[in-house]
Amino acid sequence: MRTLLIAENLPHPALKGGDLRTWQNVNALLAVGDVAVFGLCSNDRRGADVPPAGLSVWRCSSDPVLAYPPPKERKVASRAWILDPSAHPSDVYYSDQACAEIEELVLSFRPDLVVIERLWLQRYIGTIKRLDCQVVLDNHNVETALQRQIAASAQGARHHPRTVGEVLASRTQALERQAAHMVDQIWVCSAADATAMEELYAPPAPICVVPNTVEVSRYRPPSRPPRPAELDATAPSLVFPAMFGYAPNVEAAQFLIDTMMPSLGADGLAYRLALVGGMPTPAMCAAAATDRNIIVTGPVADVRPYLWASSIMVVPLLEGSGTRFKILEAFAAGVPVVTTAKGAEGLSVRHGMHLLIAELHEMTRAVESLATDPELARRLARNAFDLVTSRYSWDVAGRAVERALQGLPPRPESRAPAHTL
Repeated sequence: MRTLLIAENLPHPALKGGDLRTWQNVNALLAVGDVAVFGLCSNDRRGADVPPAGLSVWRCSSDPVLAYPPPKERKVASRAWILDPSAHPSDVYYSDQACAEIEELVLSFRPDLVVIERLWLQRYIGTIKRLDCQVVLDNHNVETALQRQIAASAQGARHHPRTVGEVLASRTQALERQAAHMVDQIWVCSAADATAMEELYAPPAPICVVPNTVEVSRYRPPSRPPRPAELDATAPSLVFPAMFGYAPNVEAAQFLIDTMMPSLGADGLAYRLALVGGMPTPAMCAAAATDRNIIVTGPVADVRPYLWASSIMVVPLLEGSGTRFKILEAFAAGVPVVTTAKGAEGLSVRHGMHLLIAELHEMTRAVESLATDPELARRLARNAFDLVTSRYSWDVAGRAVERALQGLPPRPESRAPAHTL
């Protein structure tokens, strides 16, 4: 099978959770045939890299309007989406030039299957279907459910954010329904997401669970792991890795700064907090400037040294869909985890066996219990490593993708590819 995978950006090296899922899928698809990867972000530096081993195509769009950050005029225009009933913020990912480039690539590479990574790229589905390719929509989240959660939690009256959020959720639902009825198959991250998609849309296409997974061997610490200079080896270090351009991650970070850090220390320990990832907010940077125990790294080339140097990962999320890669990374790196129920959603985990589940008002106590009970921390980390190895490794994703491909509807003879398989 020949597969073309289309993503917002090239996924390797991974800079965010979405990259990890996309790269996981690339490697699973390589096991069954040739793979081409097309990233829409035109100034993605990864486009200049030599294609990773085995890939037939590793290419970005050449359209400057798809650069990140977007050109000023496109950014300004995109903010007017709410005034146009037919518009949606995901329109920023579409351009006629990129559409023509995708069409050219389909005609030259002649894929049997095209995988669209995330609903936000749904405007390209119609073009691909007209080219007689089968299409898979890989839903990293159930986007309607996620937007509803964000809208419900919006606070304050400035620019009426809750109203804007409700409009966005409604328009996202219309897009997600349309996409779900256009494609040949839908991939989701968990059984919970599969149920949500079925209840929302009853799509005619099969829904397949392809879980988020990690390349477990990459996260095993070396005998002398590198330690980031800013993390004190003598103090318990908490880590929260995230892309802070995402509102639920920002809210979680502010909880850690404003509520958790001031409340820690009743056990006599001095804690440090590392907020690791791109797009930190001004408030996060200001907190780091005034408190030496709060570290804001900005984007990092490799999150693993921060995991290896940390005592506990804290995941105080209240909104989200899919499953959290950061928790799987902690499991693979041997870092015990404290999370909310929402943070653990979709993962086959048990409180007290693989991690500690605590709501926000309980989280300080949970962190302190792990910091003062090394045996508990070791037991959780050991059980979590066994779980990620057996349920959330790349081998598991590969088998799930292979089953999904076997379940694709048969292609009519008129759509058979010209090349020989």
